[in-house]
Amino acid sequence: MSDPKAEVPDACSDTSALLALLVLVAAAYVVATAITGLCVGVAEGRRRRGVGHRRWFAVAVVGVAAPWALATYVAGYGTGRLLKPPAIDTSWADGRDAARRTLEFLALGGQPGPVSTPGFLIEEPVHLDAQLHYARHYSTTVTYQQTSALAFGSAAFVTGALLANAVGNSSVRSRAERLARPQWREHQLTRVVLTPTRTWCHSSGRWLSFDHAAVMEYHLDAHGVVLLFADSEPLRLTGPAAWLHAVLFAYFRFGAPALTTATFLMPVRAGHSGSQAVTGDR
Repeated sequence: MSDPKAEVPDACSDTSALLALLVLVAAAYVVATAITGLCVGVAEGRRRRGVGHRRWFAVAVVGVAAPWALATYVAGYGTGRLLKPPAIDTSWADGRDAARRTLEFLALGGQPGPVSTPGFLIEEPVHLDAQLHYARHYSTTVTYQQTSALAFGSAAFVTGALLANAVGNSSVRSRAERLARPQWREHQLTRVVLTPTRTWCHSSGRWLSFDHAAVMEYHLDAHGVVLLFADSEPLRLTGPAAWLHAVLFAYFRFGAPALTTATFLMPVRAGHSGSQAVTGDR
């Protein structure tokens, strides 16, 4: 027979180890949330946002659940307010201003001048050479595999195994359907060159040519342009130089009168963002 007194130290040792583990986990949680609060506070303070960024309910919850995190957030926010604000990216505004100035210049009878294009040789003159984000819109075929479950045991166990297998197959099928549906793909930063008749994009190590005469619709929004074709996937170009592309496209595709009549150039003429489209021949 075992001695009951010999089991008492083992039980106490297990309890002490579990208690030490819980204390360690709690300490790690406190440290992690405190550091998170400090980092978020510094970031929001530096960006000159309001305390809590007007998320009062979230602030109240944090104050109740982790008051130390709220305290470090407030300290970090005050520190962030003392730091220099992050530099503002003016490239978008500069790109829009350049597009507006170019539109006004061409509308008054000016002629677009050629630009230097190192490493790009073509007979036509080049009037835009810029870095833009490139994407194409299309669907694709996605293959996936379903699993089959073979379970033995009680009715409850077999039912649970089959149900888990069905849920897993459904999740895989849903993911495949989501990946296959039409969406913007091939996202990349690429070199874009514009000539009087074409837009060239350097994608995956080769030059792709998009004929301006084949463009059925042209969209302009606050971030970029979208070109729709009759027999090819839509092309989206995003970046500060996209608006300049819109002005030059309108000029070469439809002529100087389009600079004052093309609906998709309304945001450029007005000097603010918007979303318009042109179809057919203006």
